[in-house]
Amino acid sequence: MVPIEYQVVGEEEYAFHLVIDSSGDFSVDTGTYTTQKPRSGTLTAQQTSDLMAAISALSIPDPHPMPEGTHAFESKLVIGEGGDAIVYPFWEGALEEDPKLRSLVRLLEVI
Repeated sequence: MVPIEYQVVGEEEYAFHLVIDSSGDFSVDTGTYTTQKPRSGTLTAQQTSDLMAAISALSIPDPHPMPEGTHAFESKLVIGEGGDAIVYPFWEGALEEDPKLRSLVRLLEVI
């Protein structure tokens, strides 16, 4: 498994932070402790396979900067670690523009 970090920051203190390490162990912090406590676990073989296929399909992502004057959720996806990491900031509208990115993000959001 390739390490992944996915973070979303939105309005009204919404936050989502997912970290998956190279062994498939993950931690999820929603930032809304009153409704969902932080949790952790290990990916299933199917989740690992699905994520790796989605990452492979994404390849090197195109940039999707937030348009000037837009107020929306901002996200950051980091695939890999160290000097090999791909850091990919994007805004929520990019999910409509990029189906490969949307596919990967949806897999991450259900962990």
